[in-house]
Amino acid sequence: MASPGAARAQSAGAPAPEAGRDLGNDEIVVTAQKREERLIDVPSAVTAIGGGVLTERNLTRIEEIAAHTPGLSVSQTGVGVQLTLRGLNASGQGATTAVLVDDVPLTSASSYQQTTTPNFDTYDLQRIEVLRGPQGTLYGASALGGLVKYVTKAPNLTRVEGRGQVEVDAVRGGQIGAAVRGVVNIPITEDTVAIRVSGLFERLPGYIDNNLRGDRNANGGERYGIRGSLLWQASPDFSVRLAAIWQRDDLDATPTVELVGAMLTPTHPPADATAIAHGGDLQRNSRIAEPVKRDAQIYSATLNYNAGPVAITSVTSLARTRVNMVLDVSYESAAPGVTFGDFVGPLYGQPISIRSGNLASVRRFNQEIRIASVPGNGPFDYLVGLFYADEKSRVTQVFDILSVAQPAQVLTAPFPGGALDIPASYEELAGFGQLTWHVAPNVEATAGARYSRNWQQSQATKLFGFATQLTGDVTDPLSKVSDGKATWSGAISWHPVERVNLYARVATGYRPGGPNAIPSVASPGYLTRYKPDTTVNYELGAKGELFDRRLAFDVSLFTIDWSDIQIPTISINPDTGVPQNFTANGGKARSRGAEYALRLSATSQLSLSVSGSLVDADLRADAPTIGGVRGDQLPYVPRFSNTVSVDYRAPVGDDAKIFAGIDWAYVGARYSNFAATPVHTIHQRLPDYHSVNLRGGVDFGRFQLDAFVTNVGDSRGLYSYLSGAGANATGTGVIQQPRTFGLRFGAEF
Repeated sequence: MASPGAARAQSAGAPAPEAGRDLGNDEIVVTAQKREERLIDVPSAVTAIGGGVLTERNLTRIEEIAAHTPGLSVSQTGVGVQLTLRGLNASGQGATTAVLVDDVPLTSASSYQQTTTPNFDTYDLQRIEVLRGPQGTLYGASALGGLVKYVTKAPNLTRVEGRGQVEVDAVRGGQIGAAVRGVVNIPITEDTVAIRVSGLFERLPGYIDNNLRGDRNANGGERYGIRGSLLWQASPDFSVRLAAIWQRDDLDATPTVELVGAMLTPTHPPADATAIAHGGDLQRNSRIAEPVKRDAQIYSATLNYNAGPVAITSVTSLARTRVNMVLDVSYESAAPGVTFGDFVGPLYGQPISIRSGNLASVRRFNQEIRIASVPGNGPFDYLVGLFYADEKSRVTQVFDILSVAQPAQVLTAPFPGGALDIPASYEELAGFGQLTWHVAPNVEATAGARYSRNWQQSQATKLFGFATQLTGDVTDPLSKVSDGKATWSGAISWHPVERVNLYARVATGYRPGGPNAIPSVASPGYLTRYKPDTTVNYELGAKGELFDRRLAFDVSLFTIDWSDIQIPTISINPDTGVPQNFTANGGKARSRGAEYALRLSATSQLSLSVSGSLVDADLRADAPTIGGVRGDQLPYVPRFSNTVSVDYRAPVGDDAKIFAGIDWAYVGARYSNFAATPVHTIHQRLPDYHSVNLRGGVDFGRFQLDAFVTNVGDSRGLYSYLSGAGANATGTGVIQQPRTFGLRFGAEF
């Protein structure tokens, strides 16, 4: 895992190996460059974690996977998880890390959408690939920091397979959770047609109380989903694979807890601002229920045709994501020390609560066609392709003013809460190509380029009410923009010996520009559009295996220049005093550092893995609109993070093996977001934290029984921080799940 030869993966043309059997030394094959090749041959920094490792180490969510991936950091809000690769995060709305399932891009290109990603369950995955550094040439928009790719298992054409898993876990101070997972593979016509279907149901344990409503463990919920795939091998040269994924998360409340914060004095936060309030009790108090529903659907058809010296691939896909959540925004700051509930209540002549209903949806159609040479037919390998995307998105917010007196009533006098609706569209057409020259048997040079053109439009409708500060309904003029962007990359790699690769790489990435809403009356300095921001990455790396593959290593040094950063901005209308939010370009940043992943097979039974990164990511110019100054560390990026894992496996008898493992993860100090408003603390330092996980069990071949403990020390590491928004003038944030004990039983046939 996280280095060549340390995780299982499927070799080209071979059936997928069984997941969860061991952490062995099979060859890793990845699709980082949109063709199957050995991980050791890819001239860039790629982490690959096989399905067996994901299962055995109980890595079911992306925040757990991040601990084993150099250069990948996470922050988490009530909406979901935001991913950052190589430090490229500056508090903006649009994503800097792309997310794909197989060849299906999920990341929205619209800046109106949140940067969070669907947190897919990892059961029965082939592997997860993390490509670190800009990937603009082959993957296009929003991969300016890198990308995360979930690779699903293709159906097995030759045999019936089935596997199931039952899990029970208990959270310290919280509820008992449970999960049932299963997969079945059935050849319908041997060697020709097969289907593979997996399913999931998980009861998510709650551990945060809402005392205002009398709710214990209020943040519990359910997760369920299904993944299906049909493979038709029509001939040795032609195949069709149809796939569908659906996953839904239903949470009774957000996983936010109240922190000491600095609502009363945001510019001078107390020394313990990031500490948990209420003496360490995990609480999120609200008079309003705050459910969160997340839904993701993916449908795809992949056609592969080997036409002699070239292979032709067509990928057609439709992806839908939807987040529907309710928030109590009564405790949001209207001014330092003054909440919106305090400010609005006198207008209605009674204490009030403010309910915000938020819906964000994205529907994205993608079509990609690629032609690639078959390796081994000459000194050059090439890949060319066309890509088209058509995205429709919508953000809707509806505000209600509720009476505190029960039963709660929606108050409309002297005015209602108001609403905001922003539909947007994004259309993209791109062409790309990559050429590899085999200069010598052990030297390769690769160059690639891409040109993308996009067309975007949006239009905001605001309904009369307190939140919009309007006296009537208003529909803003239609905002339209178009941008073109070229990206490129180049690399050279040298194999001094068979299983060692030394490489140098330079690559660029970009995030699309876009339209801002066009208000009927714009404040001074308001911009109706913003430009793309871009990155240039310079990288030196070494990866390989030594001493009969007992020592594996993957080390890279990089520096990234980030220009025209998209940042949130506020301008004030001098006539009305109403703030207007928009996105602008400003400032520069630089991220540089080192990433490493090492694995030592000390014996046939004992292995040690170490992975981590040292990253210096900071602003290189002042960004006054978000309170940033030159030298400020970029948000939620630790300067140092490190994970150490020890795994032990030994036979006991003829058919059984025992296994045990321990992980220790360290995340260094980070800083919270910059902010375009002074009502919140800007760039608060978050303390470092440690986390230890234990696991062990018995593998009987067809049956497995294991136990695990996550967060053994009950660490309270912060995933995010906001200095206000909590009841009783507290701050808010998301912390690690408390210590959790679990038992798991698996069976296969």
